[in-house]
Amino acid sequence: MKNNSIYKKIACALVLANTITVFSVTGCNTTTDDNVNTGETGSTESTEAPASSVEDLFRAGDQDYFVPFQNPEHSFCTITEGWATPVRQQGMGGCYCYSAVTCMQSGYMKEHGELIDINPVDVINRIYGVSDSEYPEEKYYIYSGLETDLGGDMFQVTGALCDNPLNGYLISETNIYGSYNSDIQDFDRVTEDQIKDAVRENGAVCICMHYSKDCKYVNGYYTQNYQDNAEDTNHVAAIVGWDDDFPADCFETPASRNGAWLVQNSFGEFWGNCGYYWMSYDMPSPLLYDCRVTKDYSSAYAYGHHVMATVYSPALVDEVINGKDLSDFTLDEILTSGDVTAATIFEHKGKLGAVGFWTTFPGQSYTIEIRQGEFGKVLATQSGTFDYTGYHTVEFEKPLNVKKFTVVVKTGGAAFFEGSATDDYNAFTIFQRVPGHYEAKCQPGRSFILIGEEWVDVTDPEIISRIGYDELPPEFMEWVTAPGDPCITVLFI
Repeated sequence: MKNNSIYKKIACALVLANTITVFSVTGCNTTTDDNVNTGETGSTESTEAPASSVEDLFRAGDQDYFVPFQNPEHSFCTITEGWATPVRQQGMGGCYCYSAVTCMQSGYMKEHGELIDINPVDVINRIYGVSDSEYPEEKYYIYSGLETDLGGDMFQVTGALCDNPLNGYLISETNIYGSYNSDIQDFDRVTEDQIKDAVRENGAVCICMHYSKDCKYVNGYYTQNYQDNAEDTNHVAAIVGWDDDFPADCFETPASRNGAWLVQNSFGEFWGNCGYYWMSYDMPSPLLYDCRVTKDYSSAYAYGHHVMATVYSPALVDEVINGKDLSDFTLDEILTSGDVTAATIFEHKGKLGAVGFWTTFPGQSYTIEIRQGEFGKVLATQSGTFDYTGYHTVEFEKPLNVKKFTVVVKTGGAAFFEGSATDDYNAFTIFQRVPGHYEAKCQPGRSFILIGEEWVDVTDPEIISRIGYDELPPEFMEWVTAPGDPCITVLFI
């Protein structure tokens, strides 16, 4: 089976923030908490208590017509499992952060039985700032407006929480599962069973949809079965359960079969069925993913936060330069085309417990090396694969005492990098494109790419030429940007 084109992969990696950021919302009150503390301790958040039972959610439903979750062999719900999270009310934008926090809280409840306190507005303010001239932090800046009106994506959420704890919590996993009932996005298709397994094993899963098309109350249940959803999305919410027996005729557009996802939204408790609604199994979605957090580490450090550039293996680049059609690469060809090896030098004394990094494709192989000093003796190595594209933390069996050390990450076919600062960045609200500035602060002598047998500093002014991108076909060049720091995080216990 062919993977989608290498061109779309580059486009996704570089500008997903400019395509998925249209998933923002209208029609809700804006958040009243304007003084957000973006340090390690987040601002307090006032939310309603999580739902204690599914019965409370569907009192308006016609009980003679259908009662959800009656057959445990055909249904599942995080609420009945005890993993419920508060139903929030977002502002004009920010659904990507609200749904991601639902995933974080749900997954942590499953693993630890504790409802953690993370305010989505704190995360948003770590991602976006407002300035027309000064860019002191690595983040996305707009020149006027409200950060909470802007859309975003899971790359930005991960970058905001990878090395700067919020109430002690760092992001540990961001799994990009793929598209559902659709090939419109540049990800492998995810099946119904894979989504169910993810919710059962990890908690809530984010899903992209249009928040208003084809929605209707049918027999007291708020439902959606929008068949053009893969091409027309503007919102992100969270799947928290399913019922295979949910009636096929309980939608404005009747479904082809019984079954629906229970989706938790971020429009407050007076929307839908107490903040929830039902989405038909028939309804396509361009993207599903989740975010999970950990409190196992005392500190973390990263130079590369936000994914804005991709480096591909020389063999893949050569094939494109020599005329291979961009859509002809299979996933196997990409993953076996050769390695991309990146390295970052850190100087911090402590016990290194884990390394965080991104994989760019499902099933991609990786090898991590910890080397003494600057590319010195190998102190530890670990290899493996991950099922899904995403951000992952790899824990070492035995913590390493380090002071100055190099982390080398080798991945098959491609690797994500932070990219370089640019004034060409665009954020989006539901109404308009908002011009802005993306700030990255790469410095010489700390981050490298292995080209042939030579470690080349990513700040080398000839780096685009040295990785072969200057010879790519013209249609590629509008997406190409110089790689900055690799997105590598070191976590200390």
